[in-house]
Amino acid sequence: MQDSPTLESIELTGTPKEMGEAFGEAYRDETHELFERRMENAIEQARLNRGRIFGVDEALSVAGSCLVATEEYDPDGFAEFLGIARGAAMSPERLFVTQGLTDFRDILAFADGIYNDPAVRPDAEGCSSFLVAPDRSQSGAVLAGQTWDLYTDNMPFIRLVRRRPNDAPETVSLTLTGCLSLIGLNSEGIAVGNTNLCTRDARIGVQYLSVIHRALRSRNLGDAIASIAGAPRSAAHYYYVADAGGNAVGLECSATRYERFDVPNGVFVHCNHSLSDTIRELEVPITEDSTLARQSRLTDLLDERKTPLLDADVLRQALSDGHGDELGICRYRTGEFDVSTNAAVVMLPGDGTIHACRGQPDRGVWRTERVG
Repeated sequence: MQDSPTLESIELTGTPKEMGEAFGEAYRDETHELFERRMENAIEQARLNRGRIFGVDEALSVAGSCLVATEEYDPDGFAEFLGIARGAAMSPERLFVTQGLTDFRDILAFADGIYNDPAVRPDAEGCSSFLVAPDRSQSGAVLAGQTWDLYTDNMPFIRLVRRRPNDAPETVSLTLTGCLSLIGLNSEGIAVGNTNLCTRDARIGVQYLSVIHRALRSRNLGDAIASIAGAPRSAAHYYYVADAGGNAVGLECSATRYERFDVPNGVFVHCNHSLSDTIRELEVPITEDSTLARQSRLTDLLDERKTPLLDADVLRQALSDGHGDELGICRYRTGEFDVSTNAAVVMLPGDGTIHACRGQPDRGVWRTERVG
C-alpha cells in the first residue's frame, strides 16, 4: 500500500484578477507541467480514438477559438482565468487546455460536425456521483458528492482552494493547480459537481470548469441551474446542484441540449452514461462496462434496504468501494491509459461542510472544511 496522500490547500482573496494571479504564481511550474501532460493526452486521444491528427499549434488555435465565448459567458470568471495565466506565465490558450481536458478532447473530435463510426469512448475515465435527498439523510439535510477519476498522473496536481472574493460568495473547491473550480461549495449553501459524458455535438464554446465556477458564484439554486443550462457549453457533462434548503437537481447536458432531474426524495446516482433519451440520442456509444458497473454498484450500496439513513461516513465508505477491481467505484491504476480515482468529495450544503481527499478515498487523508 502506498503512503496516504494528503490534500494541500491554498487561500485566495481579493478581486478575480488578484486571486487568479496569486494562484498562478503559487503553482507556476506545476501548471506548466500539467499543461504538457494534458496537451499530449488530448492529441493522442484524438488520434487513437477519433483518427484526427493535430499538432500543438493547431490544437492551441482551437483552444483560442473558445476564449471569446468564455469571456462573454462569465466576465468575472474570465478575469480570474486570465489572472491565472499571467501569474503562471502561460498563454490563455494553453491554460484553456490545462483546465478543460475532457471538453477540449471532444472539441477536437467533433467540433467540425464530422462523426466517424466506430469511435472509441474512454468510459473508464469517469466519475461516480450521488445526490441524497433529505428523506434519506440522517441529518434531514441534502448531501452531494462523488469520486473524481482520470489519469493517475493528474493526482499530484489536486488542491483544495478557498476563495474569498471581494464581492461574491466565499467558496471551497476541489480542483487542480492553475484551474478554476471542479467540485465545490459556497457560503450561500450552493454545492456543485459533475461527471463526464461524451456526445457528438461538441463545439467551440465554454469548457466545464468555467461553467462550474460561474455556478458557484450563485446565491440561490435557481441562479446556479440557469447558469449551467444557459451556458454555451463546448461539450457534454452531467452537473449536479444542491442547496442548504434541501433541494437537489441533476442536469444532464450535451453541448446543445440539457435534461433536468429533480431529486425530491431518495438517492440519485449518476456516472458516465446518459439516463435521458434527450441526451442519449447524441451520445457516443458506450464501449466499456465501467460506467454501467459503477452505476449499479453505487445504487446498490446506497439502497434504503441496506442503510435507511445516510451520512457522510457511510458515503465516504461507499466511494471507497473497490468491488469489481477495474470496474470498481474506487480504482487503482486501471486500463490501458492508467486511470485511477484521483480524489473524492462529500458535501453537506446545509451546514457548509465539505469533506475531500486526494487519492483513493480508502487511503487518502480526508480533510474537512467549513465555508460561510
